[in-house]
Amino acid sequence: MRLHRFLAALLLGLPMATPIPGAAEDAPLAPEVQRRVAVVVLARRIRGYAAMAKASSDCQVEKGRLPRRQASQALAISLEELGISRRVLTNPLVVAVSPRLQRLLDDSCALDPTKEPEALRLAENEL
Repeated sequence: MRLHRFLAALLLGLPMATPIPGAAEDAPLAPEVQRRVAVVVLARRIRGYAAMAKASSDCQVEKGRLPRRQASQALAISLEELGISRRVLTNPLVVAVSPRLQRLLDDSCALDPTKEPEALRLAENEL
């Protein structure tokens, strides 16, 4: 349950866009810029979700709760059910951040609530 809460926070809670230095505060961004920013933010959130899901899956394997093959299949299916290609799991950023997120998981492979802010910071800064 905590993992799902973290993943929802990750997908919904990251800042949508940071202000552009030097831009007039009252000048709205052009629609094409807004679309590009939205694409970049969505890609970051997808990588964050995939990295945390991979961390949880890898934790289950290391704890001996799931065989690697079954965990990999379940992870790919769960991503594809959300419309996310399994290829995101080979993204270098996902590969690099996933083990770091895994270290924040507790013995049940769920995110420790006290480490949730750290996990969000990691996802925001590294992905």
